[in-house]
Amino acid sequence: MSETQHPYPNSTPGSHCSSCGALYEEGVSGWPRTCPACHTVAYRNPLPVAVALQPVYDTQGTALVVITRTVDPARGGIALPGGYIDDREDWRQAVVRELKEETGIDAASRDVRLIDAMSSQDGHLLLLGLLPERPADSLPPSAATDETEGWHLLRRPEELAFPLHTAAVRAWFEGRYI
Repeated sequence: MSETQHPYPNSTPGSHCSSCGALYEEGVSGWPRTCPACHTVAYRNPLPVAVALQPVYDTQGTALVVITRTVDPARGGIALPGGYIDDREDWRQAVVRELKEETGIDAASRDVRLIDAMSSQDGHLLLLGLLPERPADSLPPSAATDETEGWHLLRRPEELAFPLHTAAVRAWFEGRYI
């Protein structure tokens, strides 16, 4: 073998699924990617997660928008809207993109304010973005999405699907994110 030949011709970084080892289809580029064999979605950098805190108010008071997950992890659990930051995406753009994808609610990235950064025990970094409070009747109707059963309002702190979401919700209701 010559010095310029690679000993493992199919070992180009990102060319195989990290879950099952299947080769991605030829011509697949960009991130995220879905494995053709096991359907696992892979991200270029799966650690940063953007999470949206969208406060709303109505005649019953102030609440936060939450979703019911239809995907793993925590399928069936209640969570704040959020997800991985895409390759070359600003974290504020990720906050509003995830809010839109999971709830149908539009927001402007310029209105997102960083209120906390938390690290989970599994190594994920959560960037929590607070959006301006808005009237509940200005939101689109709750509807199922590819990842959720829809959205609803959380009116008091409770245990959510992810411990850091629970901590963030508690902090918000206690007034620590003003």
